[in-house]
Amino acid sequence: MLTIRKIHDIKTPSLKVLAVALSQDCALCAAGDRDGVTHIIDMASGEIVRHLKQHVEFVYAMTVEPKTGHLLTTGKDKSIREWNMETGAFIRDYAGIFTSASARTLNAQSFKPSTKSHTKTVLCIECADNDLMATGGQDCNVKYWSKGEPYRSFSWHDGPVVCVRFQPETLTLFSGSKDKTIRSWNVENGAMIHKYSGHRDEVVSFFFRNKDEFLSVDNAGTVLVWNVEKEQSLGELFFAPDQARCMVYDKDNDLVIIGLNDGRIVGVTASHDDKIEVKKPEFMISDHKFAVRSLAVSNGKLVSCDEEGKVKIWNIESC
Repeated sequence: MLTIRKIHDIKTPSLKVLAVALSQDCALCAAGDRDGVTHIIDMASGEIVRHLKQHVEFVYAMTVEPKTGHLLTTGKDKSIREWNMETGAFIRDYAGIFTSASARTLNAQSFKPSTKSHTKTVLCIECADNDLMATGGQDCNVKYWSKGEPYRSFSWHDGPVVCVRFQPETLTLFSGSKDKTIRSWNVENGAMIHKYSGHRDEVVSFFFRNKDEFLSVDNAGTVLVWNVEKEQSLGELFFAPDQARCMVYDKDNDLVIIGLNDGRIVGVTASHDDKIEVKKPEFMISDHKFAVRSLAVSNGKLVSCDEEGKVKIWNIESC
């Protein structure tokens, strides 16, 4: 049995926090807000230790690069900024829009076109080993990056791309979209490998449980289980009690954790038999008063953020 215990409740200066990410050692948390600021939070004390203020308008997505431990942030200004989380130092912009940390207006930015990044808001970003990166955007495109440069774009989705993942071990690129599909790609020739159809609403997120299986959730709160070799879902694992806004997979506890539109956080075990049956939640937290927009989990720590500008830090404890 699991117990979720809140250890910090942090009010940021913003009215809306859209993305969170944990450092590799879980000592720091990054939280990106609607004003273009990324707040760096000390996980032990719950204090905001620095503000990275250079994004133009909202920060929508972030991740941590596995080799360097650096933070990557992106959003409406289409830049993809790399930061040192411990010092707050700006390192570079992968998109080639900004040459320094100094902010510029969107109007000024529009006079410097960038073929590297997306033409609209960047909605998701993911890094993998071997200097690989993927992004997805409001422009319905998926971009595959290698060694800091865009290698190939995929424009087959019929809706904004909200989630990109690399398959464990193979590093095959997968993407999920508001067009209700998840797709996998051959990055060498640009071909689509698989198209996974089964959701009746917009895909919100998906995570690999292992190299052969992934789990996805849609806006209606339906969690589906997939085998990567089969384009039809293996079954429905869970129905959330409200609209889903985000999801993470806790590999340590084999747990799917979903943030809901009504502010609740719900967890359900991902383990299943050959015959998949709809499960009851392992836990449900009713602490946020507004929609939970992003979640991050690692090493027994869970971080959640909401549309009130709150960031909450939790311990996941086994009883």
